Amino acid sequence: MAEEIQLLPMEQKTSKGTEGFIDWRDLWYRLDEGRGKVTLDGFQGRIQRTPNNNQAILQAVQVLQAADTKRRGYVEYNQFRDYYNNELAEGSWERAVLARAALDIQDMAPTPEEESVFGTWENLVDYVRACPSPKDFNWYWILPQDYSRASLMYYVSYRSELIHPARLNDWLLHARAVDNLPNQVVIQLLEKCRSTIQRADTNKDGYIEYSEFLRFVRVKVVTTSRSATILRRGALAVLPRNARSLENRRYIEEYSCWPPPLFMLLITLAEIITFIIYVVDMNLPVTGSGPCPTYSPLVFNPSRRYEAWRFVSYALIHSGWVHLFNNLLVQMVLGTLLEMVHRWRIILIYLAGVAWGALANSIFLPTYFLAGASGGVYAVEYAHLSNLVLNWSSMEYPLLQLLVILAVMALDLGYAIWDTYSATETATGHMAHFGGAVAGMLMGVVVLRNLEVEKWENYCRWTSLGLFVALMVCGVLLQVFLPIPEYFPDNDWSSIAQDKEEWDQAQQWG
Repeated sequence: MAEEIQLLPMEQKTSKGTEGFIDWRDLWYRLDEGRGKVTLDGFQGRIQRTPNNNQAILQAVQVLQAADTKRRGYVEYNQFRDYYNNELAEGSWERAVLARAALDIQDMAPTPEEESVFGTWENLVDYVRACPSPKDFNWYWILPQDYSRASLMYYVSYRSELIHPARLNDWLLHARAVDNLPNQVVIQLLEKCRSTIQRADTNKDGYIEYSEFLRFVRVKVVTTSRSATILRRGALAVLPRNARSLENRRYIEEYSCWPPPLFMLLITLAEIITFIIYVVDMNLPVTGSGPCPTYSPLVFNPSRRYEAWRFVSYALIHSGWVHLFNNLLVQMVLGTLLEMVHRWRIILIYLAGVAWGALANSIFLPTYFLAGASGGVYAVEYAHLSNLVLNWSSMEYPLLQLLVILAVMALDLGYAIWDTYSATETATGHMAHFGGAVAGMLMGVVVLRNLEVEKWENYCRWTSLGLFVALMVCGVLLQVFLPIPEYFPDNDWSSIAQDKEEWDQAQQWG
């Protein structure tokens, strides 16, 4: 549901010197708008009307109009000083009504509807004042030497500030106070800074003032869950402030909890349910490493390659609870992160990894059975490398992430070599892992969302797609037409029930 944004809460602060004796200089500070002039249009709107001051307000306007000798619609500081000192007698009613109007000014306090926006404006002004820039408005151009802006009342001082448009963009990217704003709000404001910031300057003076800012920040935001907000704040916490950009904000915004990452959740539940079903069906104690129900119509059986579904369905079967737990842990952590950003695309990557894992295992190890979701898991794991390549400029600590991925790849490769050439025969399908990893990298480049598309990335995408299709076609054709006699086992045409009987007998005699 869309709702009006809620910006930063406003601190309650009191005004300076709103009671007691005021001299002409203090009176001026109350009447002017912070730019060294009193604009007559809208002046009455700054004063709270009561039954006792209606006449005084009108008279004060008449006095200011008289001070506007050049009839420009505003009274400058020097004009006011000369008019007050030289034209108005001490103790005159004109001085009295100006003092009355000044005392009745409500310190330009924001209305209840404005409070959250004014709090945001206050933080922006504080940021600009704390970090001076040559772009800032130079008040000494129009104000006399003896004019002290520090003497302005609190809300007058903030309302009258002028902000360069570029400073608004800097504040959104680097100010700590902005972290308290919804990420969607910051993204929309940054996008406005890129496209419509000049139109926000309605009076075309080159600066944004409070009334213009008030209109500029009116954006809509979709209400998000607390968990999604925490997730985004956590992502911001590890992002260096000097590396923040609109692209990074957009990337973080894509990490959401709704709709939830359903595919990873559903495939994980399916693998758990299948594991439980076969634990019951085997009627044997299940250890961390087995047994595996090789009689299942889901397992990849090299003698039943004609049952094409086995090239995918084997991912539902696991040999022991350790095998199941390791795969589920990795796919839920790494797969969920990708799915939160790239949605349905994770399905293509996962299934491609599973299929390629079976094809690679069948071609290089033609007599091996295959079970487990490792092909899909490795595809998801190595798709993070593709994601990093595509979105390098939008990622947080991309070099660190690359080093972590390369370290994992090195460990995988080292373990595969050691396990393959160790004294004991391995039961691990390293070729399935390799096939899944390659599929994940290629398919990741093809289908993952690219937040900032560059020309070379388009070439990379089409090259990856070509390689993926070519290797997939070659793998399928080799399964059917490999011209090496007796390379693959002969087809087993027996019934599934007969396979179950033979498996039971093997367990009894084994």
